[in-house]
Amino acid sequence: MSRIIEPKEKLIFRDKEKNERVLDHILDIRKFEIELYWKRATYFWTFIAAVFAGYFLVSSKNDYTNKELYEVQFLISCIGLVFSVAWYLVNRGSKYWQENWEALVGELEDESLGPLYKTTIATSNRSDFWNLVGRYSFSVSKINIILSLFVCVIWILLASKSLSSYFERFELFDGMNLLLILLISSLFIFFFFKYGTTRKENRKQEFIDRGYSK
Repeated sequence: MSRIIEPKEKLIFRDKEKNERVLDHILDIRKFEIELYWKRATYFWTFIAAVFAGYFLVSSKNDYTNKELYEVQFLISCIGLVFSVAWYLVNRGSKYWQENWEALVGELEDESLGPLYKTTIATSNRSDFWNLVGRYSFSVSKINIILSLFVCVIWILLASKSLSSYFERFELFDGMNLLLILLISSLFIFFFFKYGTTRKENRKQEFIDRGYSK
């Protein structure tokens, strides 16, 4: 059973030496979590790219009847969708744990380091955004989350196209394929700019004691 840690319960330890040891430990875990994040991302990128390659390789073959081709395309699309949804969820889970350790660093650092991790360069000016070769506070993890969601949508469209062709109901989005792809791509590029930035939120952090038992 877990419980929310009350605001009056300080995470900062009275013993400064102990506080520093805990902070060092948290920083090591945070670093390890970031390393795992990129290892997971590489794993999913590699596998999903291979599935995409398999899909288009099968589509270029003449060894299948139409029915068989649509079945294989649908199967590959489902495999790609499952792994893409997993990638999306893993990205969100990684984001949670990164923010968890960053929040703990923020609670403990004042006594040992000062507000080091809480202090960032201001990028609130519009001129910063429109400077195409300048810095801006885009969030790598948020952009990866949006990108993984975009890949999920692509797999859904490919699976739907194969399924509709298999049952010979209609050609999905017949005559509108290019327009649909353009609209979806533009929408997700908009999401990158709208939701893919790092924002300093003033909301109050709550911590949960997972080892609490009553």
